Amino acid sequence: MAICYPPAETAESTSAAELKLLRACESKLGDDWLVFHSVAWISRASGSGASDGELDMLLCHPRHGILTIEVKGGGIGLDYRTGDWTSTDRNGRVHPIKNPFRQATKAKYGVLEKLKESPAWTRLGIARFVIGHAVFLPDVGDARRLAGPDAPAEITGDAGDLGRLDEWLTRVMAFWEGEDSRRHDQIGPGGVAVVRQIFARSVAARPLLSTRIGEEEVRRLELTRRQMAVLDLLSRHRRVVISGGAGTGKTLIAREKAERLAREGMRTLLVCYNRPLADHVREQVAGIDLLDVASFHQLCDRWVKRAHAKLGRDLMAETRRDFPGADHFDVILPMALALAVDAFGPRYDAIVVDEAQDFALEFWMPIEMLLTGGEDAPLYIFIDENQDLYRRATELPIKTPPATLDRNCRNTGHIHAAAYRYYRGDAVEAPEIEGTRVETLIAGDLAKQARAIAATVTRLVTEEGVAPHDIAVLLCAAGAKAEAEAALAANAIPRSASWGRLESYGQCVITVDTVARFKGLERAVVILWIDGCDPALQRETFYVGLSRAKSVLYLCGTQDACRTAMK
Repeated sequence: MAICYPPAETAESTSAAELKLLRACESKLGDDWLVFHSVAWISRASGSGASDGELDMLLCHPRHGILTIEVKGGGIGLDYRTGDWTSTDRNGRVHPIKNPFRQATKAKYGVLEKLKESPAWTRLGIARFVIGHAVFLPDVGDARRLAGPDAPAEITGDAGDLGRLDEWLTRVMAFWEGEDSRRHDQIGPGGVAVVRQIFARSVAARPLLSTRIGEEEVRRLELTRRQMAVLDLLSRHRRVVISGGAGTGKTLIAREKAERLAREGMRTLLVCYNRPLADHVREQVAGIDLLDVASFHQLCDRWVKRAHAKLGRDLMAETRRDFPGADHFDVILPMALALAVDAFGPRYDAIVVDEAQDFALEFWMPIEMLLTGGEDAPLYIFIDENQDLYRRATELPIKTPPATLDRNCRNTGHIHAAAYRYYRGDAVEAPEIEGTRVETLIAGDLAKQARAIAATVTRLVTEEGVAPHDIAVLLCAAGAKAEAEAALAANAIPRSASWGRLESYGQCVITVDTVARFKGLERAVVILWIDGCDPALQRETFYVGLSRAKSVLYLCGTQDACRTAMK
């Protein structure tokens, strides 16, 4: 069902013909059509004064483009000798009317001028797109008899087209598009959103979302500074496990502790499980002497390659021979690392481990072998067992009870409430920033969900001033990644932004990746794509995905999926 402004049931007009077409649009067209009834505007063309315009119907579609329609009721007459148009009402009275094709044409150029003066439209970077005009005569049985040089039959609708309106619109838009569709840009969900903003927006005096995100970030930094008090504890102990829920600042504190150790002259390793997290932290600490950052498997790879280059040993082959059939990541790589450390000797004075819940039992032996001081060397382990996506949580090499981080300083209150539905463990205090409610983007299939995401991203960037790199689209179902990326790519977004995986992170990139790969990272705005995942079976995935959002969180999926996720 098309989205109509106003809805057909509440629309008012002195023209029964216009209401007849509006009702047909609402019932016969798909929900990707946007229909505006009785549109009016004032524009200021370049180099001239203000001018006003009006239009019976304005239709908009992300792929097909924009169409202006002039509607005339009753019986329609045309005298081509004089150019006079007439309408005959139900009582047989004849009334002179304006040329509807000229009216529709004038309205088309008026709409185009109004779009051009919109900064939001300009930011979309849409070049040439399809915009056409048409005339609809819902009371006429055969409008083809009115065809003329400026009134092609292809863009004229009549009573027979009301029941198959989608077919008629396809013909009309194909007429304006021509044979080579490659000459035109699609306006996409972004273009549709701007048309809606201009011709049917609801205005309220409120701050931009980007402003609120900035204000919340200032408060968030203050809350995080308070959490840093745990570093005093770490300075008095050489071996500590620090446990905390999502958003309690574990990675930030781990990074800060590693930096302090390095600045004290200790060769320090900060190691985690997730490679994108390791790459992100490495960029943040670039230039700090004596500090190495790596994911565990990056560490294995470096040492194995070093052994091959300097000693001529193929440690992977040796390990496969000693552990036939063993898992490559959980056994072969860590055992190969142990052989390399045994060959070269320990390297680090202190090690900080983040995401320890993802470390398999076999990881800990080479980790401890890397320490120059053995069991007395500083070892700090940060863990959240609720984020054990890989089901690897095992016995840790430190036996003392963990120190606990018990305050969420990343999320807003509403996001905390959504994420901590899936948390199991000691109570974590909700953040002091209340924030806005979690929103849902509900659509019935992948293509429509992608369209809703693209429209939301476009609105955030063009209307709310949110930077593209502050937005992430995270997939709960890792197996649907390629399909989801293709669905998003089919939708236009502002040219100032692009979709990209974690490796493509930059100022203009909206991250699209899986929850598992994004673990340990965060964004101001997260759209969590939840279709294909069961919260009861994938509790950790929902917990991690929901908690990645700092200020704004959307759930995207079917109505049932969204309802289940928020129970």
